[in-house]
Amino acid sequence: MKSIKYIVLAVALFLQQGCNDDILTQTPDHVISESLVVNSVEKLESLLNGSYNEISKGSYLGRILYKRAAVKGTDFRFVKTTYNPRDYEQTEYRYEESSNNNGGAQNMWLQCFKAIGNLNLILDNIETAEGNNGDKQQIKAQALALRGMTYFDLTRTFAYPWIKEGASAQGLPLNLSSTEIITERSTLGDTYNQIILDLTSSLTIINDNTWEQGSTKYITKTGIEALLARIYLYKQDWENALLFSTNVLAVRSESDLMNVDSYVFDDYTSESLFEISITGDNSVGSNGLSAQFDFRDGGQGDVIATQTFVDLLQTYQGDPRAALLLEDKEGTNMAFVKYINRSGGAGLSIHNIPVIRLSEIYLIAAEACANGATGGDAQAIIYLNTLINKRTTNYNVDKATEVGTALKTRIAEERRRELALEGHGIYDYIRTGIDINRPESDHVNTGININNLNILATSAKTIYPIPASEIEASQMQQTEGY
Repeated sequence: MKSIKYIVLAVALFLQQGCNDDILTQTPDHVISESLVVNSVEKLESLLNGSYNEISKGSYLGRILYKRAAVKGTDFRFVKTTYNPRDYEQTEYRYEESSNNNGGAQNMWLQCFKAIGNLNLILDNIETAEGNNGDKQQIKAQALALRGMTYFDLTRTFAYPWIKEGASAQGLPLNLSSTEIITERSTLGDTYNQIILDLTSSLTIINDNTWEQGSTKYITKTGIEALLARIYLYKQDWENALLFSTNVLAVRSESDLMNVDSYVFDDYTSESLFEISITGDNSVGSNGLSAQFDFRDGGQGDVIATQTFVDLLQTYQGDPRAALLLEDKEGTNMAFVKYINRSGGAGLSIHNIPVIRLSEIYLIAAEACANGATGGDAQAIIYLNTLINKRTTNYNVDKATEVGTALKTRIAEERRRELALEGHGIYDYIRTGIDINRPESDHVNTGININNLNILATSAKTIYPIPASEIEASQMQQTEGY
């Protein structure tokens, strides 16, 4: 086995250096010694809090993953070049990735493995740490779930989707220890098995939800089941996707869905299953999500909706999602402003980041049934229409009645409306094998090469390459196609 310099850099800093105070802050960038990290439950809990913070960074959920998912799909574009959007951020939009010119790939790779390194340190030491055993089990449960989630996001970003070659495809190196580093890439089947093992192991020991306001800023039992539903959907295991969806729907139901008159992305809405808490302390300001899509109050507003997406949002009568379209840099109303800086906040991106919501669970259940899970098309329509009923003022006109392929298309369209800017866009195309076809009229004078408007779902350019720095440091096998 060979050492991955970049993956273990953060952990190495923890282990090699000391600090003046016997305290671990919530920011894992703080340099501490191994003995101070691992000798008590209290300190491992602080490291866990720091891991949540690492996940919130702009190089992971705080910007790169969600923005990349949007601009590589059909529904968002950069503003016209007359407004000088930042060129280096357009690599993904233009489908110009390479191992040396990869947009946000290197930053996301390093950030995710930094978080995984912290979580491994917790898992390696939690059982022997001093403290209450009940607290130990809850820390362990959260660390396992977060590691599984982070590996899943890495997998769907840096590996081909299950639909292409199934379990035999290239997966990722599985680093599951703070002392032993793996550089060989596992198969996609083994990678998914480990992700699912982490989450199901967590599920067996985590406490039941309390549903107190703000409780979903931590991963909970229902949040874990929701993530498992998503993961099984990507794996095309329709029965398990439905199983975990119905587990969630057993405790959160139609009455918890936002309605046409309450569709606002405040912190901890009734739909919240897991969201990342952002405060003035961990906000990335102008590099955060809201600033990418909203140019008010100093935001960049470089990414706006395409006409294709605007038309889709205006299909239903009274759809509250269409009301999220506001004035953009070009003077039209195509800025899709889902994330709004918290009132009174001292930054452009002080707003929580939704990881998974109840709406997505209804859509997962619908898609699973439409693909053959128990209940078939009839049950799929029920799940889908439960959500549509909350997104229109004329349900009798807008409700779904399709079956077969048309029903799957309708579900995909509803995912585009409902889950826009929540990290799905491009992933929904490639995981279902649907090519990305972007009308030229949507992308005039935006800097994109006309030859990169239409992309095959199986193209290497739909996923990130392993960064060249990682290949050089570890001799890891590069992704096929790069």
